[in-house]
Amino acid sequence: MDKMKKKSRKQRKKKFEFSKKDAFKILVFLIKFNLFAIPLYLIIISGFQLSFLKDLTTDISFFLLKFTGIDASLSGNIISIPIKDGSFAATIDWDCTGWKSMLALFALIFATDFSLRKRLYGLVFIPLVYLVNLLRIWFMFYFVSSFGLLYYNIVHTLVWSWGLIFVILVFWVAWMRIFKS
Repeated sequence: MDKMKKKSRKQRKKKFEFSKKDAFKILVFLIKFNLFAIPLYLIIISGFQLSFLKDLTTDISFFLLKFTGIDASLSGNIISIPIKDGSFAATIDWDCTGWKSMLALFALIFATDFSLRKRLYGLVFIPLVYLVNLLRIWFMFYFVSSFGLLYYNIVHTLVWSWGLIFVILVFWVAWMRIFKS
């Protein structure tokens, strides 16, 4: 029995060891991922924005709010809702579109060593990231209309920032599992 425990520990230990080949694959992945992240930095530095994506995000968010019974009003890219002691308004700007999250998922998918065909299939998850982002916007307005502004910054900054990172990683891992074979 004692030999069985030792053997299984050795086997488990061996399972998590990295060879030089594995380390090289990880290094190549990280280099490719960072190369695919270059557009992120270029977009940030240049100030480039797609106004149609901001407008689309605003319109869909406003529709979702109205559809779910939240009394919202729209002026340009500013959505307002009544709250207990006044109103709350938020501008749907470039960062609200989820472009960074979509670009991050794109970079993760294209940094892998999967075939081009499998990587292109992975692009199906990018609109799903956009949909999650729309739900994020709707949720933040719902949260404020239901609970006020007291915890808005905590929910917006912590929960949704980390939540979108989690969503991106879940979609990426799901894609890799689907196309692993």
